[in-house]
Amino acid sequence: MKALVKREPGRGIVLADCPVPSCAAGQVLIRILKTGVCGSDLHIYQWDQWASRRLKPPLIVGHEFVGRIEEVGSNVEHFRIGDLVSGEGHISCGHCFFCRTGQGHICPETQIIGVDRDGCFAELMAFPAQNTWKVHPSISIESAAIFDPFGNAMHSVMAQCVAGKTVAVVGVGSIGLMACQIAAVAGALCVLAIDPQEHKRKLAKQFGATAAFDPGEPGWKAALANRSCGGHGVDVVLEMSGNAHGIRDSLEIVRRGGEVALLGIPPQEITLNLSESIIFKALTVRGINGRRMFETWYQAEQFLVEHKVELQPLITHEFPPEEFEDAFGVLERGESVKVLFDWSR
Repeated sequence: MKALVKREPGRGIVLADCPVPSCAAGQVLIRILKTGVCGSDLHIYQWDQWASRRLKPPLIVGHEFVGRIEEVGSNVEHFRIGDLVSGEGHISCGHCFFCRTGQGHICPETQIIGVDRDGCFAELMAFPAQNTWKVHPSISIESAAIFDPFGNAMHSVMAQCVAGKTVAVVGVGSIGLMACQIAAVAGALCVLAIDPQEHKRKLAKQFGATAAFDPGEPGWKAALANRSCGGHGVDVVLEMSGNAHGIRDSLEIVRRGGEVALLGIPPQEITLNLSESIIFKALTVRGINGRRMFETWYQAEQFLVEHKVELQPLITHEFPPEEFEDAFGVLERGESVKVLFDWSR
């Protein structure tokens, strides 16, 4: 089968011929239809500090997918050949303290597909049945392909109460735009988007943001403060960029006693003045890792099915896997919002 492989340390990936994985007991074999390209995939492609510390090549990349079950392993009862499925890419151990107390998303033994083990940028993938999610018939294939990052956005927003509060989203790439929409539907008083790219700021207003700000524009923080909590700062900040400036800005624009959720992954270590930025402001700062299994998946499905949240407008580019260089090129140049690979061709 064809697969996109991180063969060795360094920039880039390759399209390679790989053996078809076997379908073991408790697994399903999925024929991949479409996959989403994530910011972490770009980190892996670029081979930055985070990727070089985390990955151990060679492995197949990718963790956002939708496909149809082609084979069902023994001991699997709830799936059939032909089912349209996505899945939770964090494979936890299932028996540690965290897994047994509803915190499987932070299990220390977790392996993430496409990061710690072979992923979904391939024609076929063997996947644990317990992590497989049957796609609701009213959800499009394209939306199902990016169910994973939609879950990241859902987890980030729902980690704290946003109803009746001012919410700022720092970094409105695809997940940030999803977060704008979720926060608006969840009852935020107003949603304020911050991003340096004009086309993303415009999209944010289409996806629920009340206003959008350019962090490169002089005076933007004062203008934002005028829209939030009587000038005291915003109640909740969702940091989606992973950029050092974005993280510092998040801690500055949030009001005293406010809440900050950090989802973006910094490519390298950053420094903070903890006493001034967090301690003396009495902030609550949350790290957001993946999705709560499987509470977030049920929430995400409800928002798509019952609240008619639309994800397809976020998909700006779609490539066959043979054109992976072009796909990563539009991501690097900031020309895209969400990029898909189409494996069905």
